[in-house]
Amino acid sequence: MTGQIVVAADSATLLNIERILGSGTWTFLRSDRWVANYQVESEEAARRLVAELRDNQHSAVAGPPDSDRAVAWNNWNCPTPVGRNAEVCFPWVPSNAEIVIEIDPGVGFGVGDHPSTRLLLEELALRIKGGESVLDVGCGSGVLAVASIRFGAGNALGIDVNQAGLLAAEWNAHRNRVADKVQFSSILLKDVKDKYDVVVANIHDEILRRLAGDLVTHIAPDGWLGLSGVSPGQVSRLRSAFPNIEFEDVKEMQEWNALIGRVNIE
Repeated sequence: MTGQIVVAADSATLLNIERILGSGTWTFLRSDRWVANYQVESEEAARRLVAELRDNQHSAVAGPPDSDRAVAWNNWNCPTPVGRNAEVCFPWVPSNAEIVIEIDPGVGFGVGDHPSTRLLLEELALRIKGGESVLDVGCGSGVLAVASIRFGAGNALGIDVNQAGLLAAEWNAHRNRVADKVQFSSILLKDVKDKYDVVVANIHDEILRRLAGDLVTHIAPDGWLGLSGVSPGQVSRLRSAFPNIEFEDVKEMQEWNALIGRVNIE
């Protein structure tokens, strides 16, 4: 059975990709984004070549080898709508949205389609007015930090302990042409010096409770806090870990919850 490779390129990477795969037929997707579909001799060969491409920081995926698996593949490789005019998608996926946020997670968590991620993406799209500073704690693929800049934030810092995820986040910043406004680091939250207009964290609720004090410390005056990755049974415990935060009503999507709040100054 033959295999397929779907690969995305821009003007700076297309020739490098063709050095690995050979000359291809490229289809224009959007501004400086092209995609090609290569057929190779086997699924094993497709996986091997995709691994080589990814080792060289190219966005590639093994395509559906047969029609039986094409439906599931196409469902996975479709854009995720955010707000009124944005979509998050893999670099090789078409999108006609006004704001297209390209994310290739690599080994980092966060493509944009998981409900816990989507909850915070929706809040960022709704609440960012322009020029804010953003702190993304447990940034994974960098999707929240990158999206915040695309929505109009002035600068963002994403922190995570996963070095491979941080590398993917940096590449996602470059893909979306926001690398000059977003920084990714393995610095611990307690060592971050600044305060931020927006602090978001999409991580396990147990870790959120453990980091509660440090998260609140980094909220600037008039800033807001967004917490996600919360199961319904943990909402009350999470609220109690943040006694100085006045939370809004719980945001819900499927079986996941998010909490949005501000420091109570009374």
